[in-house]
Amino acid sequence: MQRRRPRTAPAGGLALGAVVLLALTACSGGSGGSASSSPPPSSVSPSATAGADAPTRTDAPEQFTPVVMDVMSTPRWFRGTDGQVHLVYELRLTNAFPIPATVTRAVVRDADSGTVLQTLSGDPLTASMSLLTSGSQPTTELATATTGVIWFDVPLADPSAVPARIDHELTVTVPPGLPVPETITSTGAPADVDVDAPTVIGAPLAGTGWFAVGSCCDGPHRRTAQPITNQLWVSQRFAIDFNKINDQGYLAVGDRSKNESWPTYDQPVLAVADAKVTIAQDGLPDQTPQAPTPVTIEEADGNHVILQLADGVYAFYAHLKPGSVSVQAGDRVTKGQVIGRTGNSGSSTGSHLHFQLMDRPSALAADGLPYVFDSFTVTGRGPALDELMATDPATTPVVLDPATAGPRTDELPLGRDVVTFPSP
Repeated sequence: MQRRRPRTAPAGGLALGAVVLLALTACSGGSGGSASSSPPPSSVSPSATAGADAPTRTDAPEQFTPVVMDVMSTPRWFRGTDGQVHLVYELRLTNAFPIPATVTRAVVRDADSGTVLQTLSGDPLTASMSLLTSGSQPTTELATATTGVIWFDVPLADPSAVPARIDHELTVTVPPGLPVPETITSTGAPADVDVDAPTVIGAPLAGTGWFAVGSCCDGPHRRTAQPITNQLWVSQRFAIDFNKINDQGYLAVGDRSKNESWPTYDQPVLAVADAKVTIAQDGLPDQTPQAPTPVTIEEADGNHVILQLADGVYAFYAHLKPGSVSVQAGDRVTKGQVIGRTGNSGSSTGSHLHFQLMDRPSALAADGLPYVFDSFTVTGRGPALDELMATDPATTPVVLDPATAGPRTDELPLGRDVVTFPSP
């Protein structure tokens, strides 16, 4: 396992009372209409960082910003199998006005040069935004006192295009007839970017037919913020659920109620690097495929292993087969060593390997970290998750599009990729 730097250095799931509206009138000086109000970029403090308050310059004009922006955690990047660099992070949007607001445009900029990195509006904006608690339901509408998120995946040409800092320009509209402009554009939410290259690791599995389900940057993992110990965490930002397709293209063969009928089941799980075992749990039973029973939060990960790869870098393997975990806390493991076997334990609807990296030894209370696999081959791309879930895995083979097939080095499989990992 190693941390590689870019070859070239990056560039520098409601009406309020009249009292509040009267207060708005007094503070705004009675301005109205549809004019846009936008402060200059100099209102962004150069010392602000992600998650911190961003003070403005005293010479910047004051304005009402109904939707308050902040970056939830440090933006980080990886290279995907599409050949692009992906800068991934979340922009939290809080509607602090006593009226609804609609986000119509969001711009990401290099805070140092002012270069526009991404502009979202219309359908792409809607697809990228949701309420904090409803990640699978796209919306640009924010009722009063609600929180939304833009789940940013900013495509860049190469690592040299990764900026050291970013900021944002947000445009929102509010209902007419109020003592504020109907369209308001503001600049803010500056954040430092982690320009270091993602962690390079070996494969957690071996062989052919591994379907990357829920990989970045869509799906249920990406849009899950967990409220743990009075803090929001997106630990599964870069998580993948690996499901195995057999040589005939099927995800299941025979009786689907048996774990053994799924090719994913009972496959060797490998250490992705030389590492120290931090947590190893075994003894929890497998679930019945597609008919799971409820579990507690302590049992949600099922039988699992957490490896410490480096300071602040941990690998998490979940839902392992009972009795298969072959390591214990404190052990040292080597890259490619078998540490368990795939199963269906914990909060799981079917046999799979849930894999992710994070900055703390917790599956939930941690910040998800990007990673790339040092070597694998893309076989092709499968159907979207919704389409896949609507088919019978024992009678309908997975059809792959081979357009993206080929060997890969230091990349992360994207959602729908089917890959072959080398033998350890």
